[in-house]
Amino acid sequence: MSLAEIIGVGDELLYGETVDTNTAEIAASLRPYALEVRRTLRVADHLETLALEVRRAWEGARLVVLSGGLGPTPDDITREAVAQALGEELEIDLEVLAQLEALFAQRGWQMPEANRKQAMRIPSARWIPNPRGTAPGWWVRRDGKDLVALPGPPAEWRPMWAETLPQLGLPPRPYKQATLKTFGLGESRIVELLGELFQRNGEAQVGTYAHADGVAVVVRGEPEAVERLVDALRSRLGGAVWGEDGDSLPALTLEQLQARGATLATLESVTGGALSALLTSVSGASRVYLGGLMAYHPQAKAHLGLPAEGTVSAATAEAMAALAQERFGATYGLATTGVAGPEELEGQPVGTLYVGLAGPEGVRSRHYRLPGASREVLRQRAAHAALAFLLGELR
Repeated sequence: MSLAEIIGVGDELLYGETVDTNTAEIAASLRPYALEVRRTLRVADHLETLALEVRRAWEGARLVVLSGGLGPTPDDITREAVAQALGEELEIDLEVLAQLEALFAQRGWQMPEANRKQAMRIPSARWIPNPRGTAPGWWVRRDGKDLVALPGPPAEWRPMWAETLPQLGLPPRPYKQATLKTFGLGESRIVELLGELFQRNGEAQVGTYAHADGVAVVVRGEPEAVERLVDALRSRLGGAVWGEDGDSLPALTLEQLQARGATLATLESVTGGALSALLTSVSGASRVYLGGLMAYHPQAKAHLGLPAEGTVSAATAEAMAALAQERFGATYGLATTGVAGPEELEGQPVGTLYVGLAGPEGVRSRHYRLPGASREVLRQRAAHAALAFLLGELR
């Protein structure tokens, strides 16, 4: 199978000032084609280094895609690096230069001299118009290969890539991707449950990826094989599967509540508002979600009539859920209490979570031990755990 390589350009990508999502997104867009992406790179704004990597990619790949480095500043050196790698000279395109000058004039500005470099290209490159910025892209077709250079901002390169990709004439392949979203099982436990299905590497492959809303089990490959494998995976994972593909826990939970004509209220401690933030991120949440309270300090809990001691417990979680249900007159009350760290609390280790749920069937709770490298990660996982508990009960 032919190879593709994607290169993200910019010092800011190496030092985390900008998180590089471009290379992964471009790689994902190539899955329906008979190309294999074996590596993606992040390269600094260093001409010799970038030219070397472009040359290596060009020599070994059918398709090379660059993202970034097409701006007007001195550190935008993608054009120069590609020209050096392919052994061609940069030339000014007077027509494109006039277009850039006209664009600045429409905005009431005089074009800075620095922007002239954006009208330069090598002879084998054709322009890719940029409808949202001043940096047009390049498409080089030479020696039976393609090289595409795109600007860095996603709002600019996405429409340019969407227009260019179908024109490359890449060989298609039958492809499908499906995702099963789970909660309550770690990656190692999922691997145990899947057994030989996880090892399958022929027509379809399986991968697991941990997120705040649980572990996603992703299947990629030939469409019929993917469908068969997803059915087998769903059978083995059972009730741990809460959704698939683009589903979100907040949206599914609110849909279930609305289908029942039910309402929800929350009372949070350890999640510090993250639970209500997830719920209110969904359009139309007010049809179901009435509101919530946050009682973070033991004194705040005592002010609400909750126990001031033993706050990290199933009993407190249940009392909080019942209080949220009563105060808001909701069908269901959902509550969180636990330990986000950095130190243990009331003898309970960091990552401890109790979720309380009050509803027409009574009051109950669930205990979790969540992994997490930081307080924010734990808060987000705890909020998703609460929604997963509620969704499971509703179903």
